[in-house]
Amino acid sequence: MNIFRISCSLLLLILLFISCPRRLPESVGKARDVVVVASELDTALINNNLQIYHYVPQHEPYFIFIFAPDTILKSVNQFHSLFLYGSLKEQFIYNLLNEEARAATRKDTFNLFKVNNLWAKNQTVIILAVSETEYIKQGIIKYQKMIKKILEESYYQKVKSSFYGKEMDKNIKSHLRKFGWDMDVPVGWMIDSTYKGENFIYIHTHYPDRSIFLYKEKNSLPLTDSLAIEKRNTLTKRFYNGDYILKELTIIEPIEFQNMKGLRIRGVWQNDSLVAGGPFLSYLLVKNDSLYIIDGILFLPGERKTDYMMGLEVMMNSIKRVDYVE
Repeated sequence: MNIFRISCSLLLLILLFISCPRRLPESVGKARDVVVVASELDTALINNNLQIYHYVPQHEPYFIFIFAPDTILKSVNQFHSLFLYGSLKEQFIYNLLNEEARAATRKDTFNLFKVNNLWAKNQTVIILAVSETEYIKQGIIKYQKMIKKILEESYYQKVKSSFYGKEMDKNIKSHLRKFGWDMDVPVGWMIDSTYKGENFIYIHTHYPDRSIFLYKEKNSLPLTDSLAIEKRNTLTKRFYNGDYILKELTIIEPIEFQNMKGLRIRGVWQNDSLVAGGPFLSYLLVKNDSLYIIDGILFLPGERKTDYMMGLEVMMNSIKRVDYVE
């Protein structure tokens, strides 16, 4: 697999870009926007191979693809995420690559290039170049996992940038540290430590309704998928008035977070008594003889949820434990 991270010095840039570095405008577009540029656009090929879906509980797409022919590239080249694809016979692809990159593409049939800040600040541009037009579909299928990973990371970074543009609540941050947690929390959130004696703390906000709970307990059992689901269900039934996980809509993956190993659960929670439900993200982490759980949920019926869930993930990823000794 040939993946090139190209600096502007490796590109045969259009006359517009004569020197490097240069002053760039700010990138534009919503976090989920991805502009797709080609001479002959195949919307089904892109949607079927590059879209990411999660149950929220509806099957909701991550990205909003904006399809644009290469003839209007200059009109869309300041978006924060772009995917350009085509063969070397297409002028806009040919012009973007230097001779070394063209030669590599002719030799290898197809290549994937990732370029940061090509036309705007905080921008990610992915270029799939193939030697002949007939190889475009094969190239997209070959690199689909990597393309989706790059686009998802770009989406996350855009949400993260927006998150850290908000004012943080220093009082909540200070309060959380008393319970062994360090976390970035925007103004507008509230903390509930009613169950601090049971090591259960949560923060929450409204419009839309979101909450993150933090929990710690002594544990010597191996952390398995079934134990993770059972443990979360036990906690949420007690502290969240009966919430439980819909196992059939659950994805569990191993993770390493803040030097702790564990499991990440993405899925859907439901509460029969409240007739409510929605997406959740949970980290179950092991450190020495302790189990730590960080869990975020969203309740937003009838509206798009992925942007808010990504925001919860940014918050959860800011968390650190401050009470254990390495």
